[in-house]
Amino acid sequence: MSTGDLVLLRPFWLLALLPVALAALWVRRRAANGGWERLVDPPLLRRMQALGLVGTGAAPRLAPFVLAALLALALAGPARLRASATAFAPMDPVVLILDLSPSITRGAALADAQAAAALVLQSAQGRPVGLMLYAADAYLASAPTSDAATLESLIAVLDAQTMPVQGSRPDIALASARELFLREGHPGVGGVDLILISDGGGVSPPALEEAQRLAEAGARLWTLGLASTPPEGAPHPDPEALASLAAAAGGAHAPASAPRPLLAQIEAARLTALARSERAGTAFDDLGRWLLLAALIPALALFRRRA
Repeated sequence: MSTGDLVLLRPFWLLALLPVALAALWVRRRAANGGWERLVDPPLLRRMQALGLVGTGAAPRLAPFVLAALLALALAGPARLRASATAFAPMDPVVLILDLSPSITRGAALADAQAAAALVLQSAQGRPVGLMLYAADAYLASAPTSDAATLESLIAVLDAQTMPVQGSRPDIALASARELFLREGHPGVGGVDLILISDGGGVSPPALEEAQRLAEAGARLWTLGLASTPPEGAPHPDPEALASLAAAAGGAHAPASAPRPLLAQIEAARLTALARSERAGTAFDDLGRWLLLAALIPALALFRRRA
């Protein structure tokens, strides 16, 4: 679970807050001082309160529940990514999949795709990025690399003449991306984020099946939709199909003209997956110990001195 820059290493402990809150509410609704005000004259009650024999308000009665809530939050493991955790970035590559079908390359959509791809490179935060291009077939333009400048130069020169064949087959591109990480020497596709930039043309049942295979293997697919005007005979753009494609692989969809929220979501998903992995202990700084120190404050109320 991720909340902004923080992640929870053991979020299931948050469930403990529910019975704590219910118990605190029940105690809060009971009569103050345990009903002593109904049995003891006010002057005597004030004296008993001064001697610490009965409570003087809600704080002493609620202190155990505040303590329990802080302990539950501490056990949930709020954590922040360590600066040294950038060493784990190469283990979680990004693959950019660019649609270079005629509906993209023969209009203004190509410039939008190039701009979105450049922004993805800028937000990679040390993760290696690969580049795959597709039309009627798919081609690996660059294996995952940390050399963003080379990829930016390559993306900048893409045009209508780049692809040797015409068409739109995202299913082939997704299958090729999955096979890329099944080759000898690769740890598999798990943890990989694939970002498909397209107008949604050519999304078909085989493409949805490939997206599901990626999800089953542990990869995530995200889509950035382009607005385009396809030439006659080209597949018609289908943003809804593009969103369905991302949903089938555990990702999300956003317009290519406003990719930043999606890029933030991609990073949050990566941190959440890292927090659940065996690398979490070395990648994150667990802040729960500071909550344990804060729990000492309500604990003092439980051990107050009585005269």
